[in-house]
Amino acid sequence: MPKNKQAYIRYRIIDANIRNKQKPFPTKEELIKACEVITSVSPRTIEQDLYDMQHDEELGYFAPIRYDRLRKGYCYEDPNYSISNIPLKENDLYALEFAVALLKQFDGIDTVAQFSEAVTKIEDYVNVRTLMTDNDIAQVIQLEQSTSSKGQEFLNPILGAIKAQKAIHFVYKKFDSSTEKEHILEPYVLKEYRNRWYVTGRATNSGLIVTFGLDRILTLNTTNFSFSVSENFNANDYFKYSFGISVSNNLKPEEIVLEFSAQQAEYIKSQPLHHTQKVILEDTKSCKVSIVVIPSFELKAQLLSYGSSLIIISPEWMKKELKIELEKALAQY
Repeated sequence: MPKNKQAYIRYRIIDANIRNKQKPFPTKEELIKACEVITSVSPRTIEQDLYDMQHDEELGYFAPIRYDRLRKGYCYEDPNYSISNIPLKENDLYALEFAVALLKQFDGIDTVAQFSEAVTKIEDYVNVRTLMTDNDIAQVIQLEQSTSSKGQEFLNPILGAIKAQKAIHFVYKKFDSSTEKEHILEPYVLKEYRNRWYVTGRATNSGLIVTFGLDRILTLNTTNFSFSVSENFNANDYFKYSFGISVSNNLKPEEIVLEFSAQQAEYIKSQPLHHTQKVILEDTKSCKVSIVVIPSFELKAQLLSYGSSLIIISPEWMKKELKIELEKALAQY
């Protein structure tokens, strides 16, 4: 049966005590005392742990534990044995290989770069290289690559400011503006959306919760002004009905009813547009779904991308807005 975290800690403690050359042949009572640093344990628990370390196929230790009657304690028949030396199973190696490949997508980010040495150690320790080379990985696992790194240099200082609860001061320039503006923000949370990073927090000048794209920040520094996160702010609740990154302080969640072609419906059902998505009606020709979201630019852009595969059923104002956008697009051809 699956083992809990405390059981694995006990295995490590038992292993360390059996291998302790300064005090070899620990007794059952000594193992109990050693394990009680984490929680109280019974003799029966230690007996079961010793048995599992020897025989449990799921653990895969098959530890050569022997009770020495002369010295009245436990030892390993192989003095070089340790559960730390157990090689990972093939499935574990594949899982680690995938995780390492995933982490490497963020090599350019300082916050993640701190773990680069640990990732390398994992690769070396489990001999991932003997299983798959970098070229092998590229042939069987193709992860989406970020084409933008602008603004990622601000991740580390912003994360530090969030942890220290210090306001940040930065110069910001919107993509559709030639004007640079200074802002002071109490940063609450970092959020990634479609390979772009954003910071959300309380603007000190207005008191409103706002979001800024890191790729539009020109310069940034952490101030000495301390703040406390508002008790009314919860990141999960704040973004619960958002589509993308935009959350308007003036708009409320609204039900959007969409009708997709039968072919497009399969994609929408297998990867929902939003966690609130529900299938209302489905037949061989189309599929109607509803989502409850705060209307945003990102939502409009996503819906327009479906072209003739989508019909907006409601609300009426959204039908009109998207129709105007489609007419503008058609007029350019």
